[in-house]
Amino acid sequence: MSDSVRASVVVAVDPATAFRVFTDEIDSWYVRGPHSWVDQRRAVGIGFDDGFLRERWSDGGHVDTGRVLVWEPSRRLVWADLLHAGGAMEVEVAFTAVEGGTEVSLEHRGLDTLPPPVAGRIRLGYSWQVALGWFARFLG
Repeated sequence: MSDSVRASVVVAVDPATAFRVFTDEIDSWYVRGPHSWVDQRRAVGIGFDDGFLRERWSDGGHVDTGRVLVWEPSRRLVWADLLHAGGAMEVEVAFTAVEGGTEVSLEHRGLDTLPPPVAGRIRLGYSWQVALGWFARFLG
């Protein structure tokens, strides 16, 4: 059993644009729904702010869902998942030039730090493939 899950998508833009849209415009492409939020009653947005991935709330508050560990524009982004296992899990997103655009590859690692039923759901990879699909559709 793997302690990580991978998902990827190819988008028809260069790596610099893919990175910028993924990070700076995450609030535009990330789909809102009951599965998307820590506190869906207050959630109004998501973004990378001050070294964190934040869920922003209607009352001006927020919750940090990730802590940025690596920020290499056009190349890769890594954040520690702060919602599960005390930040022991990491999400890495790499942006690689390929013919016709950029391959955006995501690896969510450290799943062995979670209770087996939770890790099993994440290992299916469905949620990450869905999220990368949102990203690809936003880019057209």
